[in-house]
Amino acid sequence: MSTQLPTQKHCFGRYEIELPNFMYMNSGRYSFENFDIEIVRAVRADYPNIEKDWINYIKEKISKDSEYNVGSRIAQKNMDSNPRMILEYSNTEKNPDVGMSSLYRFHPYYLKSVPERKEWILVTGRSIEIPRPQSADGLDRELKNRTDAQMRDIKKIAYHAYPHYEQGYCLDNEYQYYPGRLEKRDSYGITWSGTTGSKDTSSYITIDVRSLNKDEQEFLDSRTSKGKLLRTFFPSTTVVVGGIKGELYTSHDKLNPTGREFQWLPSGTELGNRLKPLIMIDGEIDTRDLPPEYRDKISGEELILWILESIKMRVGGDEDILSHR
Repeated sequence: MSTQLPTQKHCFGRYEIELPNFMYMNSGRYSFENFDIEIVRAVRADYPNIEKDWINYIKEKISKDSEYNVGSRIAQKNMDSNPRMILEYSNTEKNPDVGMSSLYRFHPYYLKSVPERKEWILVTGRSIEIPRPQSADGLDRELKNRTDAQMRDIKKIAYHAYPHYEQGYCLDNEYQYYPGRLEKRDSYGITWSGTTGSKDTSSYITIDVRSLNKDEQEFLDSRTSKGKLLRTFFPSTTVVVGGIKGELYTSHDKLNPTGREFQWLPSGTELGNRLKPLIMIDGEIDTRDLPPEYRDKISGEELILWILESIKMRVGGDEDILSHR
């Protein structure tokens, strides 16, 4: 852009993006090999009831689960480890779904303390499914192996103020995750929202990233087929995002004359190539959110294009990929 709008760089996953100062990270969800993070929420450590409230929160979730799977309960609880762990046993033995009833199913929940930041992080572990039947000792051994693997990875979540050159993935609140290996699977979705300081505005950007294996052509087609329909009604602009070629579609918000809606769909995704994952972007930019002195100088279309072109693989973000090629 020809006008120097106040902006800030943010990192997400393996990438970085530069956004106007009126936008903030609203939410993030991440899925890795050994655990999923639906929300990474940093809670001040001086909140005295955090552990008690967390236990009650998990008990409420289990109570709802037991409405469908009668007999669900807490199977393990460790409040001395870091992260703290509660393991739910979801009793699917009498579930009418044969696929469910043939499995032992467990849901792990973690509460990680970050003493140097005086914060806690809430993490939802990946569900653990073990085929029935098992001996009691065999089930205990398998559970221990699975939960130990999850806890080892969760312990590797650490705080790193951005900018930095750490390997792995940026999470919310400047936390970073790198397990010391190349993850077998990864996906994450981030939403940034516009704000006036007291409330959110109509501006937002949502970015979804997923690495695809070589056998996932059908999934890729299902996600990018919308582009064929969009090309029928809207002109597009070729834009490279994070090193991946794609098409940008913009339109006017019918209910908001200063809003510009947009979608970016990739054409350069490569199956089995972690450097060319499936990235999908949509959002809206309302130029009323700009500082008054910029509203007549920057169009919504110009700002959208500038934001997309700012998305790049951050330094260090691809190091583990390159070292395993």
